[in-house]
Amino acid sequence: MTKNSENNIKFMCIIPAAGKSSRFKKGNKLFEYIYENEDVLSRTIKNITDIKDFDEVFVGLNPKDINFSKAYLGNIDNVTFYAGGESRQKTVLNGLDCVKKLDIDDIDNTWVIIHDAARPSISSQDIIEFMVTVLKLNKSSIMAIPVSDTIKKVDKNNNIIKTNSRDEMWLAQTPQMFRFGILYNSLKHCVSNKINVTDESQAIEILGHECAVVRGKPYNIKITEDIDLNHARALAGDLSISMNNFSEECIARSKSYKEEEESND
Repeated sequence: MTKNSENNIKFMCIIPAAGKSSRFKKGNKLFEYIYENEDVLSRTIKNITDIKDFDEVFVGLNPKDINFSKAYLGNIDNVTFYAGGESRQKTVLNGLDCVKKLDIDDIDNTWVIIHDAARPSISSQDIIEFMVTVLKLNKSSIMAIPVSDTIKKVDKNNNIIKTNSRDEMWLAQTPQMFRFGILYNSLKHCVSNKINVTDESQAIEILGHECAVVRGKPYNIKITEDIDLNHARALAGDLSISMNNFSEECIARSKSYKEEEESND
């Protein structure tokens, strides 16, 4: 993708990476090995920085770990590391404040792309194609995939209450892309009013802004648990993963399936 210098469009990318990885049982998932000597966060940053259209890339790190993280990651051209907040929305808002400090003449013509630090499997080309589509749509947009499985609503005891229609259901992914002003004002409103949102598009929904979905990629997985990390490693080209590397849960499932097959013979 090549920017048109005549319209003075600028592209900024914010990668929120200040989460606590609370659902990942082995420490900070972002510093887990994914392929050769590369970790999850480094791979995600590389996929972004390989796109030459970004004017600046901002990575929000946990304030407690920022000095270690910056030393660990080293200096990367056009990448600024900053202290994130105690929630995702505050981390992204801090990143938007970094963009604001650049004192861009035409801030209304600046697009901001938000991409999860824990989504290392999507390629630079995939992201470029998404950005081109969003520019054609000329509206806030997110990458997403339609739900293909049957959706069940359950109670606190995991008993099924009812089956919901999947016809209009999509699974939100990142990247998500917005004009600076729309996203900044939306997140500012949510933070000021203590409204918790789980992604940026939810914030702009609250203020009544239109947002489209652009069909994403099924391999654009978010690493949340051990099994996700192994999938990401396989996608990264490390085909040497053995059964010993998988989580105990996966091993137990495999044994269970084998025993079931043997009992049916």
